[in-house]
Amino acid sequence: MKKTITILMIGLLVVSGLGAVALPEMNENKLIEKTEYFSLSPPVICEDGEYISVELEEATSFLMEPGKPVLPRVTETYILPFGSNIKYVFVEFSEATKQALSKEIRPAPEPIIEGKNAIKAEVKSIEIYSSSNLYPDAAFSYRTCTGLDGTEHVVFLTVQCYPVRYSPAENTLYYSDTVKISVTYEEPSNPITFLDEYDLVIIAPSKFEQALQPLIDHKNSKGMNTTLKTTEEIYAEYTDGRDKQENIKLYIKDAIEEEGISYVMLVGGHVGQFKSWYVPVRNTNNYVGGEYEHGVDSDLYYADIYKENGTAFEDWDSNGNDIFAEFKFGSKDIIDGAPDVYVGRLACRSVREVKSIVDKIINYEEGQAAESWFKTMLLIGGDTYPDHGPPGAYEAELDTDVSASYMTGFNFERLWTSTGALTGQKDVEQAINDGAGFIHMAGHANPSILVTFPPDDVNKENKITILRLYNIFNLLEFNPKLRNMDKLPVIVIGGCHNSQFNVTMMNILHGVLNEGFKEYFSSTFYWMEWVPKCFSWWLTIKENGGAIATMGNSGLGMGLPGFDYPNGLDGWLLPRFFYNYGQLGKDHVGEAHSAAITDYVNEFDINIDDADRQMVEQWVLLGDPSLLMGGYE
Repeated sequence: MKKTITILMIGLLVVSGLGAVALPEMNENKLIEKTEYFSLSPPVICEDGEYISVELEEATSFLMEPGKPVLPRVTETYILPFGSNIKYVFVEFSEATKQALSKEIRPAPEPIIEGKNAIKAEVKSIEIYSSSNLYPDAAFSYRTCTGLDGTEHVVFLTVQCYPVRYSPAENTLYYSDTVKISVTYEEPSNPITFLDEYDLVIIAPSKFEQALQPLIDHKNSKGMNTTLKTTEEIYAEYTDGRDKQENIKLYIKDAIEEEGISYVMLVGGHVGQFKSWYVPVRNTNNYVGGEYEHGVDSDLYYADIYKENGTAFEDWDSNGNDIFAEFKFGSKDIIDGAPDVYVGRLACRSVREVKSIVDKIINYEEGQAAESWFKTMLLIGGDTYPDHGPPGAYEAELDTDVSASYMTGFNFERLWTSTGALTGQKDVEQAINDGAGFIHMAGHANPSILVTFPPDDVNKENKITILRLYNIFNLLEFNPKLRNMDKLPVIVIGGCHNSQFNVTMMNILHGVLNEGFKEYFSSTFYWMEWVPKCFSWWLTIKENGGAIATMGNSGLGMGLPGFDYPNGLDGWLLPRFFYNYGQLGKDHVGEAHSAAITDYVNEFDINIDDADRQMVEQWVLLGDPSLLMGGYE
């Protein structure tokens, strides 16, 4: 597993596959110059009710600003040496072809954020649609972030092109068939060489040290060189941070640079059902959820170590006011967002839980999973937003089907409400018990339950339960409903708060004391924040079955209703995990999870839209980030 990371010129990699990559040229000042030409297909115009839709074969996503025209976007991502400095980026389009349209281009909807009112898709910006100016006003933009490409620390340069632009008042489309991208950057004069000793560091309280030793021995035996650092040691050695979280992050930075780690396993959640933490979490200050949610728990904080092309520490407090990850009321921190290390959390609350999950991981990795069950993927969901969007647009089914399209060589069981295969929780229990290597399920959730709706149930009167806590856990396991034993899936879950691992039974006492009995239960009952464990962690920690790892939201789920996927938010992010595993072969769960976040950061500017920001901040991996999916041979 080990590697020597000496940062060298690794070229420019274009990920969208639009054309051949030209070789860069180097001058005496270490300036690298790069020029590429791409050919583009003509846009496809489609009838869409009272509007039209515009599609482009080479598009990587759509520009979807609420109330403004939906237009295709082409993103090119280049991988540069760590520490590179961008000098010049220019995009030149061929002479535009004009095309008069019969109808206006459809406007983008507001994202649906549970607890907030959503604007219907037909609501449009009068300012934009009455203007003759081209939209978008700029034909391209670019930005950088630092992150990981496999085990290499790199700079990602993202160039976003808009070869199709629109004059709303003239109702005319302008499009180009070729694009020229020119990039000039400077390599670092003193490339950083990271030391090479460990792959994985486990951060846990000393109380868990003995219970974790078998896992450390197991990882080392598999070539995943592993070490343990206790929180007590970190707090004694690191005192310059503003709180415990920052001191842990400063240690992780040193562990990357001095020991060469690529994976960080955080072991520790709340102390029992109390509010204190074994390994503290960073809470963001993002108000995308309005009055219902003021920030989310985010382990991305521990993964996002560098900013400014790798030359500075990313503290998530760019405005220096000691409010971390701020995005509210006109004040926000600009953050890098791309993981520089692969982070996952085992949210254990006792030594018993540590022993249980350690045994589960070792047993899973020791033998290669049988293809008879591992090569099965479950797709579970229905009509997530039946009260929004056009009939026939079943968001969870569209979303899970995109994930399936990336999983070459797998068999799929589609538990969808539209086909009648999903009628309730018994269907899900049976499918999981039969065995599956992967599951993508999506719907509406809180920390205790996941539900969906049948097709076009506009009044939302026929809720269908996918799973609830008591399906996962049965007292003393006398009659377990989930009994898939060693056939353990990796699960991606779409919905609100399913991975809100800060829940505790003590929330009842705190809520009643702070708000009063009536106010507390009327305002937060829906979120079920007083359960002993959240939905996702209970699946992962469950004995004799459940999951081997789960990925889900610690806060409010967000989506765009009725639009073809992928289009942004959960419909774009969640399938990228399966893309990185199924198409790119990233078979360690933490690498595929983090790569999906990096892809999202490169495609959507998380420093412009608070919903895009929260999507990556709240998408938590509850599991061992170094887990080899399918096990070792």
